[in-house]
Amino acid sequence: MRFTYKKPDLYHSSTPTTTLQIFSIRVARIRGNLQWPLHVFGKVAVRDVADPNRNMIFDCPRGSCQILTQEVPYLKLTGPTRAAVLVDPVTFEVDLKVKGTTQAEDECLSFLAVRHINFTSLQSKLIKNDYASKLSTLEFEEVGHIVHSVEATVFVRVRTGSWPDGFRAQFAARTASIGKAQVILLDSGDDGVHVARDGSIRLSRCVASVEIIGRLEVCVKARRGEEIVVGKKKVFKPRKDGASHGVLGVGFCTLDITVAWSVV
Repeated sequence: MRFTYKKPDLYHSSTPTTTLQIFSIRVARIRGNLQWPLHVFGKVAVRDVADPNRNMIFDCPRGSCQILTQEVPYLKLTGPTRAAVLVDPVTFEVDLKVKGTTQAEDECLSFLAVRHINFTSLQSKLIKNDYASKLSTLEFEEVGHIVHSVEATVFVRVRTGSWPDGFRAQFAARTASIGKAQVILLDSGDDGVHVARDGSIRLSRCVASVEIIGRLEVCVKARRGEEIVVGKKKVFKPRKDGASHGVLGVGFCTLDITVAWSVV
């Protein structure tokens, strides 16, 4: 959102560029003495030319580690906080551990730093990369190279009604040109939907990349068990700056969807 409400200075490009979108990461294989389920904590980050600081993709403290099973080995991603620029190679940094009975018994699941190179393409595409370390192989299962793209930051607020107890919520965003891959903004699971006093729904992720000539779809599903009770989507036309607003009715409540646009 750096340039949502202000113009880029002379040192920043004001045109859409190729960005990197990480849709999913899973622990594909484990080795040594590791056994499922895994109580995982640590960090996964990306560094690019836009900012030397780490752009966190996954950040989970030891005290609230995520439990991965062989059936569901996917990390619950919480980033990025801004779109990652893919003009030059980016670096993936991984420092994941498996929680032991005591801190001294923690084991290193994956520790690596690898460069990810953009092979020039005129079209957006999905790729897959495996990264092996001593005790595991991480699979960046769906990684999008989104050409001529801008950053979209999504906000959701309950305008009227309320999200009912017992209904699992899933909010997702996708760019229409990249197939079925989605950025999962929130999957509430059994935890319920956290709504602030002003009606804002706290999303796990909020940033997506979208082609400037494409479209952004924000999708909402309400589930009861495995049944999809409600499934709706709102389509937005991308912009270089400013914000777009839309309203989405899901039966039991009405949602305000705001998308803040920015070049990166």
